[in-house]
Amino acid sequence: MAYTGVKYIHSELPGAPVCNGVAGSLATVLEACLCNGFGLITASSVVIAGGVATATFPTTHAFEPRIVALVAGATPAGLNGEQRITATTANSASWATSLPDGAATGTITLKVAPAGWTKALSSGNVVAFKSASPAASGILARIDDSIGRYARIRLVESMSDIDTLVGPTPTNGQRPGGAYISKSDAASSAARKWIVVASDKFAVVMIAYHGSYPNDYEPIVWGDYLSERVGDAWPCILVANPSDSSGATSPGTYNALLNWAWDMGSWLVRPYTGIGGSLAGLIAKVGQPAAWSGDSSLPPGPNPINNAIDLSPSIIVEGSSTLGNRRAVLPAIYGLPHNMGSGFDSKDVIPSALGLPGHAIMAVRYYGGNSVAASRRFAIDITGPWEA
Repeated sequence: MAYTGVKYIHSELPGAPVCNGVAGSLATVLEACLCNGFGLITASSVVIAGGVATATFPTTHAFEPRIVALVAGATPAGLNGEQRITATTANSASWATSLPDGAATGTITLKVAPAGWTKALSSGNVVAFKSASPAASGILARIDDSIGRYARIRLVESMSDIDTLVGPTPTNGQRPGGAYISKSDAASSAARKWIVVASDKFAVVMIAYHGSYPNDYEPIVWGDYLSERVGDAWPCILVANPSDSSGATSPGTYNALLNWAWDMGSWLVRPYTGIGGSLAGLIAKVGQPAAWSGDSSLPPGPNPINNAIDLSPSIIVEGSSTLGNRRAVLPAIYGLPHNMGSGFDSKDVIPSALGLPGHAIMAVRYYGGNSVAASRRFAIDITGPWEA
């Protein structure tokens, strides 16, 4: 059956929560995507035919291809659980199954599946999220969404309450109050588009925060990676804004995830030795020349040698120099070592991405403005698996 460990969710799904310049909106979005899901609907019927289950609904629904739905209440029980949607109509959604043909029974509900996190602590608009996976590091992501245009984020080794932080990343010495997530250029209720792609151990949050550039997203990531060190007890990273950039008209311009080797806005919870606390990191793009992902100065894509779109893996380096030790490959996000021209707008799937057969690789715009051709782009794996 289809792998469902990576969830792809976005703001244009019916019933999705709204992110805007109002305190608490990002926390609401993250709780829905990471912990609870949304868009619960009861199916009028579910019918299996030729290896495909199709749920029909009495009204519109929140599903589209590649969204993972959480199905409950069905007999046969093999229909229940997480299912990656393969096709939809205005009032139906389908997914692959190995069950025999026939009509399912029961009160069958579907919703957009959450990524597998818990809301560990909260107070007002300050929330701490923690992976529910027993294989995760146990690091918490504390998000203070009480300001409006931006939120503050820190990773924390442990917390007895929402304000008592043991082992914060970044520390106050590195970034007082934590790093930043831009939500909106205006302290208003005007909605901003967002995309969340997450597993139960790693989250990518992308927000098109500037009202004049509604298709340019800035990515923020946190969570566990697959370390090069066997037995690494602290394989956890945060990449976010080092300062408030919610008014900047070029989302992602100085984002460490998008440059070939940028030394600001990336922090590791501990060094590979496990001794000490938060330290600066650097994200290097293998195979990408010294430029921004998808920049116009790069060779045109696809690569004429193989007629494919090349991907540049994101390498986590300890310290703020490319001479530092390689700690891991960052999950999910890839650089595009091409000038992408006018192809591949935000949320378009790249059909000829090299090196990840069977994965859906999505393009995301940043920086450029209101034309696709003027925008830089990066790539994200929206189906996984990320750890292979």
